[in-house]
Amino acid sequence: MTDIELIKNIIPTLTFQFPYSPEDYCKNLYLENYHCHKDFSNTSTPDCAESISNYAKRVHEFGAKCLYSGEHGSQGNQFEVYKIAENEHLKYIHSSEVYWVKNRKEKDRTNCHMIIAAKNAEGRGDINFALSMANIDGYYYKPRIDLELLFNIPKDNVIVTSACVAGWNYEDAEDIWLKIHKYFGDNFFLEVQYHNTDKQKELNKKILKIAKKHNIQIICGLDSHYVKEENSIKRDQILKYKHINYPDEKGWYMDYPDTRTVIQRFEEQGVLNREEIYRAIMNTNVFVTECEEIVLDRKFKIPSIYKGKTYKEKCKIYKDVLNKAYVKEKEKSQVKADGVRYEAKQVMEAGVVDYFLTSKAIVDDAIKNEGGILTTTSRGSAASFITNKLLGLTTVDRFNADIPIYPERFLTKERVLAGQMPDIDLNVATQEPFVKAARKLLGEHGCYPLMAIEKLKEKAAWQLYAGANDVNPEDANQISKYLDEYNKALKYADEDEKDDIHVEDYIPEEYIELFKQSNEYQGITINLKVHACGHFIFDGDIRREVGLISAVSESTKKRTICAAIEGGYLDEFGYVKEDFLIVDSVYLTYKFFHSIGMDVPTFDELRHMIDGDQKTWDIYAKGITCCVNQCEKEATTNRVKKYKPQNLAELSSFIAAIRPGFASLLSTFLNREPYTTGEKKIDDLLSDTAHFMIYQESIMKVLSFLKLLMGETYGVIKSISKKKLKGEKKDHLLAELSQSWADEFGNTDNFKNVWNVIEDSSKYAFNSPHAYSMGGDSAYQAWFKAHHTRTFYEVAINHYQEKNKKDKIDALVKEAIKFWGYKLGDYEFGADNRKVTIDEKNKIIYPNLSSVKGFGEGVVDALYELGQSSYETFTDVLTVLFSNSINKTIVNKLIKINYFKKYGDVNTLLEIARLYDLLNGAEQIAKDKAAKNNIPFDILAKYGNETAKQFNKLDSAQIIGELISEIPYRELTLKERLDNQREVLGIVSDSNPKASKRLYYVSDLDVKKSVVNAQFFAIYSGKTRTVKMWTSAYNRNPFSKGDILYIIKLDKKHQKEPTGEINPVTGKKVYQEVPDKYEFWLNRFVIKNDIEEVEEDL
Repeated sequence: MTDIELIKNIIPTLTFQFPYSPEDYCKNLYLENYHCHKDFSNTSTPDCAESISNYAKRVHEFGAKCLYSGEHGSQGNQFEVYKIAENEHLKYIHSSEVYWVKNRKEKDRTNCHMIIAAKNAEGRGDINFALSMANIDGYYYKPRIDLELLFNIPKDNVIVTSACVAGWNYEDAEDIWLKIHKYFGDNFFLEVQYHNTDKQKELNKKILKIAKKHNIQIICGLDSHYVKEENSIKRDQILKYKHINYPDEKGWYMDYPDTRTVIQRFEEQGVLNREEIYRAIMNTNVFVTECEEIVLDRKFKIPSIYKGKTYKEKCKIYKDVLNKAYVKEKEKSQVKADGVRYEAKQVMEAGVVDYFLTSKAIVDDAIKNEGGILTTTSRGSAASFITNKLLGLTTVDRFNADIPIYPERFLTKERVLAGQMPDIDLNVATQEPFVKAARKLLGEHGCYPLMAIEKLKEKAAWQLYAGANDVNPEDANQISKYLDEYNKALKYADEDEKDDIHVEDYIPEEYIELFKQSNEYQGITINLKVHACGHFIFDGDIRREVGLISAVSESTKKRTICAAIEGGYLDEFGYVKEDFLIVDSVYLTYKFFHSIGMDVPTFDELRHMIDGDQKTWDIYAKGITCCVNQCEKEATTNRVKKYKPQNLAELSSFIAAIRPGFASLLSTFLNREPYTTGEKKIDDLLSDTAHFMIYQESIMKVLSFLKLLMGETYGVIKSISKKKLKGEKKDHLLAELSQSWADEFGNTDNFKNVWNVIEDSSKYAFNSPHAYSMGGDSAYQAWFKAHHTRTFYEVAINHYQEKNKKDKIDALVKEAIKFWGYKLGDYEFGADNRKVTIDEKNKIIYPNLSSVKGFGEGVVDALYELGQSSYETFTDVLTVLFSNSINKTIVNKLIKINYFKKYGDVNTLLEIARLYDLLNGAEQIAKDKAAKNNIPFDILAKYGNETAKQFNKLDSAQIIGELISEIPYRELTLKERLDNQREVLGIVSDSNPKASKRLYYVSDLDVKKSVVNAQFFAIYSGKTRTVKMWTSAYNRNPFSKGDILYIIKLDKKHQKEPTGEINPVTGKKVYQEVPDKYEFWLNRFVIKNDIEEVEEDL
């Protein structure tokens, strides 16, 4: 029988309308690859490195019609797949290879597989809901649906197949599949695959038998994991990166071949006959005929808390809210009233009133009823709208701002109507109150965090590419080193700075093209994370609308249920998010003011508090910036000390200027050197920023001066920053601006220079309300530190104690000692060391015992309670401590820090504890053990009975008492005291002003390949200094952490920083001296571990 005759015979026996003529099909043999895996699969089961785009190209190559979203346990990156399908003119099929068990609420790891594909929009919702429940109450290592969920899906809404061999994990799998067939009827298919393995052959035989007996159609599943065989190496590299091996894959085909190859593989397998092979392949076209075109709605879907009301009625509510709030404004003016009207009109005409009313309702409920804490400042450009202040979303007022703020930066109706939703970022102390409020207002399933996809990072991508493509090892290592520098810059950058750090800037030109070849690896999805702040909000059930998915932390294994959509697709598909960004400084500022019985002042109140308040500005000038927002890092502290801001405008400019993109002008700015754009009128426009275009609003001001509509100016800035302003669009804009320049100046001589400044500035400029708000966040803390110093340190140290951030505590204590003359108090048995307290009169910081490694709150609480009783001897103390589960390790640490000073000196108490642990309650002791522990035999014999090998019938209390009486007194040496502090507390603080100024204790030591970095504690002052030394010199005269050094010579040298250039001869970075930055290099020293602290200089 010829192929066309066979095809003609099969078509009438199919259960759906076959979409092709016999002749067309015979020629092209269309096969739909419905069972395929893309790199999104790695978010659940790491096993793929192929992009959906490559699948789309392959589908076109073979003339197929559909693109499938499904992955292991999820609907895949559905919106990405939908968009690619739409752009490629392919039919989007919403699908999933689900994990299923008999009962999802039982701990059953059988995890069978099943393909489910939506036949219509309702089926898409059914799949989303089933997968959501699999994550909510069916998750056990994997998200699992069960038969209950499956049979709740209307049978004509989906197509189901039995998937791969993993669909048959249960012994009674045949019975279960028959139940599924009975329910879904012709929408169910038994899947056969062409792998040439014994397991697959046996399964195919079984499937054919079941299919014939029960008249069930068979279908061909490819189970592809890459498009072409040569792409297998990328998958192998990903599995290697994830440390995963799948031994069962031997003999599997994992590519996406043409149909002739599929037929050949089935023939080689030798199980299906020719008619069965063709039938299975032809049945894949059921998706072409039976699945309706799913069209996703792109209209705005803004949740409303005023259901049943018309838009006009909601606009009236919005205006009423604004009017009532405006009446309460302390500062009113005609200009402000007009501004409120303008903004309200933009919002109402843009059709987004619901967004603002819903945001207000969530914030109000979170703060009033759920204990939510919201910043008084803002984030992003939201403070550009005075109406956001009236709604209670910020307290910043653009009309009395110290820097230029324009409403067009936040929202214009034109941008909204073009598809860009307004976006208000809310800086909060914790997210939970705001999420609770959102769910209370929108429904239990109306708010979930967004998912965030993690792609393979640059260095890992490069290493995988280099390993797979035999890149010269020297080149591979060199590029890896440059990527280390890039990652280091990212690590120490603030979130707002990271957009300005580009990997290309760290790789020399000669390596750029080679590095770019690894870009295809960089795009590979490797993990699913929770969005840092974005929460999807929806008027309805998110479980059905987009579905839920689990993000599992690779480090902590904590699982978070997220909405199955990325933030980048929200605007395009009309969805809405709320950003609840956890900002620790918000919580800290709240704690500061509430600790003195005060609400956090409004932004306007803050402006007046810091205006001309030299105490506040001295905090910056002197570099007392630990826990002062935006100025904490050492480099930033040094910069703010140099700049010495004197008002909020200058502080805001400073915060905007320290972004990496401004680096070439930073020195000029910090030194307050004259700067000009080259055109006086433009300089005059920028007088509020010392002529720099630091803010996006500065650029907007200049563009508006050149007759561009203010509403269009931000679009220009965004186009430049996103590198989208080019070609005719750029030429047209430049012609327009050049003409305006000529009209204003009578020539175009300096236009190009100013345009270059605009272009450069657009790439790094902050929006001004963001910088202004960050300046306010910083100033709140600086003011509090200046005026309530003791409380600042007490609150901050306890705050970071709760978070177990010991580096912060260490920095705070050192700063308090250095700048304010505080001393670190002792820990003492009986005192309250449960939290940090500060004695202002005596300038003593009494520390929290919980900060000691290994001490939990339970131990600290127990020590406090036990310390409230009186004890005659230290052995009495030991008895009560050990009986309350406080072990000897903790006791010995406490002794070393002189915690039990009232009972004796450290050495004596350590010996008592040793003897107590060895002998207390002992009735016998072996002679060799006694000898080993230096216990005199005569004392043992005196209070016990001696035999050949042991002493028994001991009176341990008498023995311990006599041994204690014979302990010789030995005072701790200076080194021992410092060692104890470092080992137990992690901080050295025991200074002595009478000690030699040349004595230093090595508190930390980092020996690297070429340079040694050490922390030296000055014994006379208590200050810590960073000292460097060449490793070669160190190796000739090494010292260790814990040594005491007598410094003979210490050299002060200029710091050096990389220029960004590479020496063409050596291939190494070129460094240059930094004029006002210094570092200390150790030259000559003597180790003096036996020195007495009060000793004359050598």
